[in-house]
Amino acid sequence: MEKHSEALRIVGLYVLFAALYILFSDQLLALLIADPSVTARLQTAKGWGFVAVTGALLYVLIQRSIGIVLASREAARQSEQYFRHTFDQAAVGIAHVGRDGRSLRVNHKLCDMLGYSAEELQVLRVDDLTHPDDLQSDLEQARRLLDGSINTYTLEKRYRHKNGSTVWGNLTISLHRNQQGEPEYFIAVVEDISARKAAEERAHSASTALDRALLQLVQALARSVEKRDPYTAGHHEHTSRLAAAIARRMGLPANEIEGIRLGGQIHDLGNIYVPTEILNRPGKLNDYEYALVKTHPQVGYDILKDVDLPWPVRDMILQHQERLDGSGYPQGLRGEAIGLGARIIAVADVVEAMTSHRPYRPALTLEQAIAELHRGRGVAYDPAVVDACLAEISATGLPWEYN
Repeated sequence: MEKHSEALRIVGLYVLFAALYILFSDQLLALLIADPSVTARLQTAKGWGFVAVTGALLYVLIQRSIGIVLASREAARQSEQYFRHTFDQAAVGIAHVGRDGRSLRVNHKLCDMLGYSAEELQVLRVDDLTHPDDLQSDLEQARRLLDGSINTYTLEKRYRHKNGSTVWGNLTISLHRNQQGEPEYFIAVVEDISARKAAEERAHSASTALDRALLQLVQALARSVEKRDPYTAGHHEHTSRLAAAIARRMGLPANEIEGIRLGGQIHDLGNIYVPTEILNRPGKLNDYEYALVKTHPQVGYDILKDVDLPWPVRDMILQHQERLDGSGYPQGLRGEAIGLGARIIAVADVVEAMTSHRPYRPALTLEQAIAELHRGRGVAYDPAVVDACLAEISATGLPWEYN
């Protein structure tokens, strides 16, 4: 605006001067000079003077205009140079990406991250560089950006390096629009987070290995409990198989079935606290001894209380002796207060225990175990679990018999 105002002022002065000169100069000469020859010479001089003044004004106007143009060009050049320097030397990858998915401009960092030259990246499309599993979410967000639903978005995605390796990037995308508001190109800023992702993967692997080691240690403890009592050898494994079969029959998710299988494997872990002479006692236990046996769910829970497992295994151990009517132990829980995993293990535990030899009695028949399930269905045992157990036994028998 300033350069246009300046030009208009100069032009205005020129027009005013020219108008006054043309209108009054001849009249003044006629009034002041009577000799025609002198008047003619003065008119010639007047014309040359007009040309000189006009030329001077035009010169000033042109010079000022050229100065303004040159100053604007220099400012634009410096701004472009500053932008280009910032663009090229940025510590993150930057690209201007056309609506066809091809890069219009890329900086050095992005080339280094992906292993391609700038010319190669300008030929490749976004879907050529993006891991297939991450492409759909990226395109969906880009569509939302184009229709104005969002102004920007950020996501973590995997890129394909030129050498075939995977590069993790934290991508932030915005959209540049022209003066009419029409989308022109995407502005992509990519931070290389491969090192962080690798560290997270190592930490996850270490945590998984530690969890696996803890589980193996706990399972070893559970086996050591069985070693103390030859009559219960295999009890944990048998209960675990039947509990997992019941859970499958009930249509539970695979991950939940795995947790129940593990819970069955170590549900009597607390028996490690019970003296061997009590576990192997052939006769009836007195009240004190029975009270000691009844502590094993709590003891097993306490052993695992500091072990972080992805399933509620501790609760399964604590609650596997609870019954729907509140007659169980150690907390006398009722109904839905007992976790599903514990309700499943309770039924599997009863069937396995009844059909196995114990110091105080020989093994009972499968029919007797089934009769117990019918008797306790809906009273002591979850009816849905009992039905699934009976269906499994009817279809395949007891799992430790065919394994």
